[in-house]
This record gives sequence, C-alpha cells and structure tokens, in this order.
Amino acid sequence: MNHFDKKMETLNALQQLIKEREASQKRRSFSRTDNEDSIIQDWTLTQLHIASAIKAQGSANNTSLSKMLNVSKPAITKAIRKMLEKNVVVESRQEENQKEVYYLLTDYGEQLAKIHERLHEQARNRYLSLLDNFDEEELETIITFLKLVTDNLKQDDLTLGE
Repeated sequence: MNHFDKKMETLNALQQLIKEREASQKRRSFSRTDNEDSIIQDWTLTQLHIASAIKAQGSANNTSLSKMLNVSKPAITKAIRKMLEKNVVVESRQEENQKEVYYLLTDYGEQLAKIHERLHEQARNRYLSLLDNFDEEELETIITFLKLVTDNLKQDDLTLGE
C-alpha cells in the first residue's frame, strides 16, 4: 500500500470513528434504564460540566464557568437558567459585591456532579484500556496526530470568528 492509500485508509477510519461515536451517543440516550442514567438524561453535557465545575470550585459565576469550560457566556447563562429552574443550583451573592451572582450546587446538583464524574472516570478507564494495545512509539504518533487535529479545530474556530 502506498503512502496516499494509507492516508485515505486513516481518513476513512477517522470518519468511521466519528460516525460510531455519534451513533453510540444516540443509542445510549435512547436505552437509559439505569437509575444514574435516568437522572442525567435530561441534562446537556454543558450542564453536567457546569455542575462538576461548581463542585470542584465550591461556587462559580458566569465568567469563571465560561473560562473553565471554554464555553461562551450566553451559553452558560442559558444552561444555568434551566439548572436554576430545576433546583440544581442556587444563586448566591458575596457581601463585598452584591451585583455579581455566584452559583452553588444544591443536594441534587451535587448528585448530578458525582454521577458525571463517575461517568468520566469510566470513560477514562475504557480509553486507558484501549491504549494498552500500543507501544510508546505508537502512543507518540497518536499524541502528535491528536494535537494536530485539535490545533486545526482551534484554527477553524478562529477563522470562523473573523
């Protein structure tokens, strides 16, 4: 197989990965039966990340959440609105600055954050298990490739913002 053919095979494998990941996410969202899954199914990934970020910090405002999660402030505001309505977070103000709103997790919010963290840990362990199939040199190649893809995506985002 020549170099071009190998590149095309790699591209096809990457496209298949993306398709399978999307299909897997859809299957999981339709087949939730476990209690933890039924708790989180009504929440977006952004909302789950917000809950985990607030849990890690103790409290957070829109600006800090936006920076931590690399999500726009309007997206944070929209996500937080539902979280307030469903009693996942409550608003808090600090004495020295009554204008600035901070968010604290309720007991339900703590539960969501813990479930989200457990799911992240399970995914992390699955990936580590998969990576056991590669030697150090292969892992270096994977790292290089993933960094290039990530940098390319960031560059696309910058270009779109112009």
